[in-house]
Amino acid sequence: MVCSKEEKLYAIRDVSELTGVKPVTLRAWQRRYNLIQPQRTDKGHRVFRQQDVDVIREVQSWLAKGVAIGKVKDLLGQPINTSLPLHKQRLEEAESVLEALSELNKGKMETLLSRVLKEYPLDIVVEQFINPILDALELVKISLRSLQMGLFQTCLITRLAYVVESENKASTKGKCLLVSFDQVRSTDSWIQAAKLCEQGYHITLIDRVEDISGLIDHKVVSRYQVVHFFSNKALPSKQVEALTTLQTQLPEKVQFSEVIEKLHFTA
Repeated sequence: MVCSKEEKLYAIRDVSELTGVKPVTLRAWQRRYNLIQPQRTDKGHRVFRQQDVDVIREVQSWLAKGVAIGKVKDLLGQPINTSLPLHKQRLEEAESVLEALSELNKGKMETLLSRVLKEYPLDIVVEQFINPILDALELVKISLRSLQMGLFQTCLITRLAYVVESENKASTKGKCLLVSFDQVRSTDSWIQAAKLCEQGYHITLIDRVEDISGLIDHKVVSRYQVVHFFSNKALPSKQVEALTTLQTQLPEKVQFSEVIEKLHFTA
């Protein structure tokens, strides 16, 4: 955090922690959409004032209402009626992605995914882009659905893996071992990895795990500050027993995804 005599100034990583918006997204909001105008230090590093942080939070509020990033600038400064329910909708880019998928156009897909992941916070990407696209693909006729779904998940995992790799280089909270059980959708594990990266962890993902008993009393666990277990569905009793043992042994390290917590560890 950088301070001046007149006001407190924040480095881009500090702003990212305060707002939950990745540095790459903050840069896109400045360069592409001119939504924020951070100052520069003598060495060229961006520094943000409190009013910049306030603008970033306002941008987040408009995005949560379903407004496309390209339309937010004209709305800044206008009152947001927080009593109204959030209006979830597909990002405009989702239509272009569905068109690319119908053509099995991998290059166009990758370009669109890269842009969306840079320009929007991850929670918006998941709620207004990834989930609506997956829902739309379920309506595609069976003869094409598998092809389009496969292409989308392949390209999405590739881009999310790139995001995780990039964010790992700037991690601040130590190492996190993410153990994911077999999921209905292969993208879910990588979305969770990206979410944990946004929290500041350096992620090692082990995907499609069927048996975690080998982690009990394994010295490898000591290398990680957090061991996070992820699933979007109920687990077999054998896995729950192993999770219970690990939680007892490592209460300060073990974390569960929301579904695991609600289905198996909430009284």
